[in-house]
Order: sequence, then C-alpha cells, then structure tokens
Amino acid sequence: MIPYAPWLVWLVPTLSSLLVPLVARLGRRAREYFAVLVCLAATIFAFSMVPDVYFNTLESNEYTLQWIPSLGISAGVFIDPLSVLFASLISFFGFVVILYSLGYMSGEEGLTRYYFFMLLFIGSMTGLVISDNFFQMFIFWEIVGLCSYSLVSFWYKRPEAVNAGIKVFLMTRVGDVCLLAAITLLYASIGSFSFRYIIEHVSNVPLPTLTSVAFLMLGGAIAISASKTTAPTSPTSSHAQFSLPFEVTER
Repeated sequence: MIPYAPWLVWLVPTLSSLLVPLVARLGRRAREYFAVLVCLAATIFAFSMVPDVYFNTLESNEYTLQWIPSLGISAGVFIDPLSVLFASLISFFGFVVILYSLGYMSGEEGLTRYYFFMLLFIGSMTGLVISDNFFQMFIFWEIVGLCSYSLVSFWYKRPEAVNAGIKVFLMTRVGDVCLLAAITLLYASIGSFSFRYIIEHVSNVPLPTLTSVAFLMLGGAIAISASKTTAPTSPTSSHAQFSLPFEVTER
C-alpha cells in the first residue's frame, strides 16, 4: 500500500477541486489534463490498498486524528474489503468519466465549474465510504448532495435541468433530515460517532431506539435513491458517476 493512501485517496481529489479555477487560467488543456491526472492518482491510491486488505497484511485498519476532542469527534479512515472496493470503484469510474468528458464536453460552457464539481464529487464519495465515524460521513454526504444538485442542474439555462436540480435538492434534504436524526439518536444513546465504538456498545441501546434508527436510515436511503430519477438531465458523462452514490447508499 502506498503510504497514507487511505487519506490521499479522498484528500487529493477533494483539495485538487479547489485548484481547478487556478489551473484553468493556464488554458483549457491544462485544466482537463489536471483533472485526468488527479483522478488517475486517486485510482492508484485506491488500488494500492487492495492487496493489503484482501491478503490481511495491514498493521491497522483504522487511522484516526483528534478533531474536536471535547465532543469526542475525530477525523479518521476505516479500511476493510467493502470500503476499499467502493473506493476503487468510485476512483476508477471517476477516472473513466473524466477521460470521456475530454471529448464529450468539449465546446461546452462552464467547464471549469464542471471539473470542479466532478473532482469534489469523486473526493467526497470516496471520503464517505472510507470514513470511520458518522459525523465525518455526514459531512461528505452533504457535499455529495451539493455536487449532485450542481451536476444535475449544470445546464442551468434549460428549464428541465433547473426543475430536476430543485427536485434533487428537496429529496436529498429529506434524506439528510432522516440521517441526521438517526445519528443524533445514536450519539445521545452511546455518546460517540465512531462506527467501531457504536458496534461494540450497540447492545446498550434500547430496542425502540434501534428500531427508530433503522427506519430513519432506511428513510434516508429511500430519499437519496429517489433522486436518481432526475440524473438524465445532467451531462451524460456524469451519469455513471452520479449513479454511484445510490449504490453506496445501499452499503
């Protein structure tokens, strides 16, 4: 595994998205090749984790940094076969989508905005599946929702794209409320956002609370999946990438 790959696989595309407007000043080709190289790097980081995870040669599968100690909130990554599988799929298909975009999106207006949201989309989706706690996962969930709305309504001069973007925004907000309520219930019952800690102490949570959490999580998944029907109004090159959050939701 490449050193710090669990962090770099989502940090590189996320932070690189902020550089897209600056790189775009160097020219159209520089902007496009920059996006391709960033996605290629993310794919390499993701695939470098595969041997260690599947052959179980990791010294540790959880890496954590203290973020807000007073609230028990940390920034961390948790790598297991499932999270690495999704991280690899997201980064690889992101790389393919960006490559396809070089030709498909050529001649379109607002491509700096397009590549900015695509890189942010890839980084936030990867961060979502590799997070080790609910707080961090929810932040990435929100960023994914923002990118979904922005890509669906990319052609904002078209009324159908604007309407579809509004539908995505409203439906994902319903999912946000459900997910946030579920996380709040778990935190109030256990006092931690950590996946590992919650799994170890879930037996201390009353059954009615667990039932409520389960239905709220289901509501969040249903709401975010329902917004998939609006994806066709976004650029064709982003359809494959846009579909991934709904597969991740079912994780």
